[in-house]
Amino acid sequence: MRLDHRVWGATVMAAAMLLAADAGRACSVPVYRYALERWQVDPYEVHVFHRGDLGEADKAALGRLRQASLQERPDGVLVLETTDLSKGEPEGPAADLWKAHAENAETPLVVVRYPRIFRIPIDSWSGPLGAEAVERLLDSPTRRKAAKRILEGETAVFIFLESGDAEKDAAARTLLEKHLKRMEELIEPPVPPGGVWDDPVYDTQGPPQLKIAFSIVAISRDDAVESAFLEMLLGCEPGLKEETGPMVFPVFGRGRVLCALVGEGISQINIEEVCGFIASPCSCIVKYQNPGVDMLMNVRWDAALMGEPSAIPEVKPPPLTGLAKFAEAAEAAKASEAAEVSQADEASADEAEGSSDVFGVKTLGKDEINVMPILFWAGLVVAALAIVAVASVVLWKRSKRAEA
Repeated sequence: MRLDHRVWGATVMAAAMLLAADAGRACSVPVYRYALERWQVDPYEVHVFHRGDLGEADKAALGRLRQASLQERPDGVLVLETTDLSKGEPEGPAADLWKAHAENAETPLVVVRYPRIFRIPIDSWSGPLGAEAVERLLDSPTRRKAAKRILEGETAVFIFLESGDAEKDAAARTLLEKHLKRMEELIEPPVPPGGVWDDPVYDTQGPPQLKIAFSIVAISRDDAVESAFLEMLLGCEPGLKEETGPMVFPVFGRGRVLCALVGEGISQINIEEVCGFIASPCSCIVKYQNPGVDMLMNVRWDAALMGEPSAIPEVKPPPLTGLAKFAEAAEAAKASEAAEVSQADEASADEAEGSSDVFGVKTLGKDEINVMPILFWAGLVVAALAIVAVASVVLWKRSKRAEA
C-alpha cells in the first residue's frame, strides 16, 4: 500500500478498527515481535526453463535455488519448479509463464513470482540462470543487514531508496531520521502482564530484547548487487516503477514490507502512523488480515531466533574480474619497457625527446609511458626506510646501555 501525500489509507484504518474490536482478547505482544516469531514466510515461486541437460555451472546454480526451497527444507523461502522445453511445450501454470517470456527469452531462464497469496500480477524478477544471478536473487547486503538488525531487536528497518537527486534525497532522509528518533522517544515497549509471556518464545529477558528502535539502510537505484531486491520492492505495489523520487519501505517481522512512502508521503504523519502500527499491541489475528508483502530473504528465521549464527547467510563479494586484465596489462608494459631499455643506446636524442637513462633505467620521455622508474624508485624508498629502521634500533640500544 503506497503512501503518497495522503494519510495512511483504508487498509491500515481497517486493521486499526479490527485491533480495537479485538481489544478484549488482545495481548501485549507488539505487532513487530509477534510477526517476527509467529508469521511464517510466504514462499516465492521460482520457475526455471531450460532445454536439455544443464552444464555444470548451471547445475550448481540450480542447486543453490534448491537448497533454499521448501522441497529441501521445512523453512524454505521459495517453491522451485523446473521445465525442460526439449520434452515439449509446458503445461499448466508454466505454460502461461513461458508464453509471456518465450519471444525474447534465452534458456536457461529463471522467472520469479511473488507469493501467490498477495496476488501480484507481475514477475518479481526474471533473468538468466547463473551463480551470480542466483546469489543476488536469494540475498544481498541490504537484506542481510536488515535481517540482522531485526533479529537484534529493532522494531523496524526503513529501506531508503535514493532517487539520485542529492537535494531531494537529503531532505527526505533528514525528515525520516528526525521523526524516527522522535517516535523512539515517544513509544514505550508494552509491559507484559503475568502469564502472557509464559511461552518461552516470548521471553523478554532473552534475545532479542524487547525495545523500540528504528534504523535506516540506504540503497542506490543503480546498485547492481541489489538489483533483484530493487525489483522486488518496486514491483510489490502498482505504479512504483514509474516513480522517480525517493522512497521509503518499512521492513519488520520476517522481512515484511509494510508499505511504500513515496514523494510527499514521506511525511511526519505517515511516519508516525507506520511506527505506531508496527509497535502497537497485537490482537493475535492471522497474518493475512494485516497489510504488507513479504520480501525474499534467505534467512532461517526460527533457527536465528534460537541463536544459530549460520541462520543468516554471509554473501561473498562479487569477483574482481578486472584484476586479471590489469595484471596482463602490467606484464605487457614490463615486456615493452624491457625492449625499450635494450634499444635505448641506439635511439637518437630527437626520437627520445628528452628521455634519458638514470642508473640504467630509462626515464619518461615527452610522449612515453614508463612504469620502470616507479618500480626502481619505490625499491630505493623501501631500502632507505629499512636502513633508517635498523639505524634507529641501533641508536636506541646504545642509548639504553648508556643510561644503564
